[in-house]
Amino acid sequence: MRRATAADAMDVLAWRNDPHTRAMSRDTGAVDEAAHLAWFAAALADPRRMLLIGEAGGAKVGMVRFDHADETEVSINLAPEQRGRGLSRPLLMAALAEVGGEVWAEVREANATSVRLFEGAGFQLQGRRDDIRRYRRPG
Repeated sequence: MRRATAADAMDVLAWRNDPHTRAMSRDTGAVDEAAHLAWFAAALADPRRMLLIGEAGGAKVGMVRFDHADETEVSINLAPEQRGRGLSRPLLMAALAEVGGEVWAEVREANATSVRLFEGAGFQLQGRRDDIRRYRRPG
Protein backbone atom coordinates (compact mmCIF):
# COMPACT_ATOMS: atom_id res chain seq x y z
CA MET A 1 0.00 0.00 0.00
CA ARG A 2 1.39 3.38 -0.99
CA ARG A 3 0.22 6.90 -1.62
CA ALA A 4 -0.92 7.53 -5.18
CA THR A 5 1.19 9.74 -7.44
CA ALA A 6 0.49 11.53 -10.71
CA ALA A 7 1.92 8.46 -12.49
CA ASP A 8 -1.14 6.46 -11.31
CA ALA A 9 -3.72 8.75 -12.91
CA MET A 10 -4.31 6.80 -16.12
CA ASP A 11 -4.56 3.44 -14.35
CA VAL A 12 -7.15 4.86 -11.95
CA LEU A 13 -9.08 6.32 -14.91
CA ALA A 14 -9.11 2.96 -16.70
CA TRP A 15 -10.33 1.22 -13.54
CA ARG A 16 -13.02 3.89 -12.99
CA ASN A 17 -14.29 3.61 -16.57
CA ASP A 18 -14.52 -0.19 -16.48
CA PRO A 19 -18.17 -1.09 -17.24
CA HIS A 20 -18.65 -3.10 -14.02
CA THR A 21 -17.13 -0.33 -11.91
CA ARG A 22 -19.37 2.25 -13.57
CA ALA A 23 -22.46 0.11 -12.98
CA MET A 24 -21.66 -0.10 -9.24
CA SER A 25 -20.71 3.58 -8.82
CA ARG A 26 -22.96 6.39 -7.57
CA ASP A 27 -22.23 8.17 -10.85
CA THR A 28 -22.48 5.57 -13.60
CA GLY A 29 -21.32 7.78 -16.47
CA ALA A 30 -17.95 7.45 -18.16
CA VAL A 31 -15.32 9.90 -16.93
CA ASP A 32 -13.60 12.05 -19.52
CA GLU A 33 -9.77 12.00 -19.47
CA ALA A 34 -9.25 15.76 -19.11
CA ALA A 35 -11.79 15.98 -16.27
CA HIS A 36 -10.21 12.98 -14.55
CA LEU A 37 -6.69 14.37 -14.79
CA ALA A 38 -7.85 17.67 -13.28
CA TRP A 39 -9.73 15.82 -10.50
CA PHE A 40 -6.77 13.52 -9.84
CA ALA A 41 -4.27 16.39 -9.53
CA ALA A 42 -6.63 18.23 -7.19
CA ALA A 43 -7.20 15.06 -5.13
CA LEU A 44 -3.47 14.50 -4.70
CA ALA A 45 -3.07 18.07 -3.43
CA ASP A 46 -6.12 18.02 -1.13
CA PRO A 47 -5.20 17.29 2.52
CA ARG A 48 -8.80 16.10 3.10
CA ARG A 49 -8.40 13.31 0.57
CA MET A 50 -6.10 10.28 0.63
CA LEU A 51 -5.56 8.14 -2.45
CA LEU A 52 -3.78 4.85 -1.87
CA ILE A 53 -2.60 2.32 -4.45
CA GLY A 54 -2.31 -1.34 -3.58
CA GLU A 55 0.34 -3.46 -5.24
CA ALA A 56 0.97 -7.20 -5.27
CA GLY A 57 3.66 -9.07 -7.13
CA GLY A 58 4.88 -5.85 -8.74
CA ALA A 59 1.45 -5.04 -10.23
CA LYS A 60 -1.03 -2.35 -9.25
CA VAL A 61 -4.13 -4.12 -7.95
CA GLY A 62 -6.43 -1.28 -6.96
CA MET A 63 -7.09 2.01 -5.27
CA VAL A 64 -8.62 2.99 -1.96
CA ARG A 65 -9.76 6.57 -1.46
CA PHE A 66 -10.59 8.29 1.81
CA ASP A 67 -12.53 11.55 1.79
CA HIS A 68 -12.26 13.38 5.11
CA ALA A 69 -15.07 15.84 5.81
CA ASP A 70 -17.65 15.74 8.59
CA GLU A 71 -17.30 11.97 8.17
CA THR A 72 -14.51 9.91 6.65
CA GLU A 73 -15.82 7.97 3.66
CA VAL A 74 -13.95 5.13 2.01
CA SER A 75 -14.19 3.97 -1.58
CA ILE A 76 -12.39 1.00 -3.12
CA ASN A 77 -11.85 0.01 -6.74
CA LEU A 78 -10.00 -3.11 -7.79
CA ALA A 79 -8.27 -3.27 -11.17
CA PRO A 80 -10.60 -5.35 -13.38
CA GLU A 81 -7.88 -7.90 -14.18
CA GLN A 82 -7.29 -8.43 -10.45
CA ARG A 83 -10.89 -9.28 -9.53
CA GLY A 84 -11.67 -12.74 -8.22
CA ARG A 85 -8.24 -13.23 -6.65
CA GLY A 86 -9.18 -12.44 -3.04
CA LEU A 87 -7.37 -9.10 -3.02
CA SER A 88 -10.14 -6.70 -2.05
CA ARG A 89 -10.19 -7.51 1.68
CA PRO A 90 -6.39 -7.29 2.16
CA LEU A 91 -6.39 -4.06 0.14
CA LEU A 92 -9.18 -2.54 2.22
CA MET A 93 -7.72 -3.67 5.54
CA ALA A 94 -4.26 -2.31 4.68
CA ALA A 95 -5.84 1.02 3.72
CA LEU A 96 -7.93 1.17 6.90
CA ALA A 97 -4.72 0.71 8.90
CA GLU A 98 -3.56 4.03 7.39
CA VAL A 99 -6.44 6.03 8.91
CA GLY A 100 -7.86 6.14 12.38
CA GLY A 101 -11.32 6.63 13.69
CA GLU A 102 -14.76 6.00 12.33
CA VAL A 103 -15.12 5.29 8.60
CA TRP A 104 -18.25 5.25 6.43
CA ALA A 105 -18.99 3.50 3.14
CA GLU A 106 -21.88 3.59 0.69
CA VAL A 107 -22.55 0.51 -1.43
CA ARG A 108 -25.16 -0.19 -4.10
CA GLU A 109 -27.62 -2.92 -3.09
CA ALA A 110 -26.75 -4.80 -6.29
CA ASN A 111 -23.04 -4.87 -5.46
CA ALA A 112 -23.07 -8.13 -3.48
CA THR A 113 -19.27 -8.39 -3.61
CA SER A 114 -18.80 -5.02 -1.91
CA VAL A 115 -21.59 -5.72 0.58
CA ARG A 116 -19.71 -8.88 1.66
CA LEU A 117 -16.40 -7.01 1.67
CA PHE A 118 -17.52 -4.19 3.94
CA GLU A 119 -19.57 -6.41 6.26
CA GLY A 120 -16.61 -8.81 6.53
CA ALA A 121 -14.34 -5.87 7.37
CA GLY A 122 -16.44 -4.90 10.39
CA PHE A 123 -18.67 -2.27 8.79
CA GLN A 124 -22.19 -2.21 10.21
CA LEU A 125 -25.27 -1.36 8.19
CA GLN A 126 -26.68 1.98 9.36
CA GLY A 127 -29.47 2.45 6.84
CA ARG A 128 -30.58 2.47 3.23
CA ARG A 129 -31.37 5.23 0.77
CA ASP A 130 -32.84 4.32 -2.59
CA ASP A 131 -30.54 1.50 -3.79
CA ILE A 132 -27.60 2.49 -1.53
CA ARG A 133 -26.60 0.78 1.71
CA ARG A 134 -24.82 3.03 4.21
CA TYR A 135 -22.20 1.37 6.43
CA ARG A 136 -20.18 2.55 9.43
CA ARG A 137 -17.02 1.08 10.89
CA PRO A 138 -16.48 2.27 14.47
CA GLY A 139 -13.16 3.91 15.25
